[in-house]
Order: sequence, then structure tokens, then C-alpha cells
Amino acid sequence: MSNHPLAFMRLPTDLLMALDSRTFHFWFQPIHYLVRMLHILSMAGFFGLEMLFALAVVQQMDKDALVRLSRFMLRPLHISYGMAMITGFALFFYDPVHIGARAYITPKLLALVLSGVLEWYGHKAIYWPIMKGREDNVSVWCKVFCFSACMVWVAVIVFSCLNTEGVPKVFLRHYF
Repeated sequence: MSNHPLAFMRLPTDLLMALDSRTFHFWFQPIHYLVRMLHILSMAGFFGLEMLFALAVVQQMDKDALVRLSRFMLRPLHISYGMAMITGFALFFYDPVHIGARAYITPKLLALVLSGVLEWYGHKAIYWPIMKGREDNVSVWCKVFCFSACMVWVAVIVFSCLNTEGVPKVFLRHYF
């Protein structure tokens, strides 16, 4: 048993082995790094657009400017979100045993599900009314919601960063 604090949340190895496909792995291997770069770029684009919208809502941006901004960023936001999800699934299924055995994959997946629910609700309740110009002034709960949705996306990114490498080893010798 691992002594990691999140070890109880790890995905079962049998499930990960059942998801593993060597055929997909060998087919995907030549383009793996290109898809990884596309994933990082699309995720950065989505997160940047999401933060831009949240900052515009929180800072009481003028109604007309907020409507124009939301209409401008609608298509790039959805395209970058779709690309990040598709490439993320492809990268997971490239080697599910290796990726699923990492300590922070389950918290990342839970944060992704929570952020997906928040995005769905936020787009339905906040984003579409603002884009259509129905909202005269944005309420406090909208500001809190936008800020909390961004913080959940920050958690997804933090868990992703913690998932990429192991804990650095401390060397007690000095070679100088």
C-alpha cells in the first residue's frame, strides 16, 4: 500500500488494464507529442478565455462591452474546450495504466467533472443571458459563481501539474 495521502482514491488497476489497448498505443505513438502540444495549447486558450470572461464579469464591465466580449469569445471558447477534452481523452487512452496509476489522477477527474457541471450551468444561467444582452447588471452570485468556476479550473491545472512528475528527490551531497 502506498503512503500517499490520496492513495485511497486511485483507480483500480483491473479497470485501467481493461482500458489499455496496445493497438491504439502503437498507432498513436508517432503523433503523441503533437497531440500533447495541442492539448496544452487548447487548454491554455480555453482557460485564458474563461478567465477573461470571469474578470470581465467580476470587474463590472460595461454592459455593451461585456455583450461584445462574450459574443467574440463564444466560438473560440467552445472550440478550445472541445479540443482540450478530445485530446485529453486520447492522451489518457494512450497509456491508461501508467497515467491512471498516478496519485493525482482521481482528484483531477473529480475536479474535471465538477468544472464541467459548473460550466454547463454557468453557460446556461450566466453566459447566454449576458451574450443576448438580457442582463442589465450582473448580480453578486454571478460574480461568485464565475470566480469559483475559475478556481475549480485552477485546481484541474494544479492536479495536472502534480500528476506529471514524481516528487523531486533530495540529494544531500554537494558536488561543488
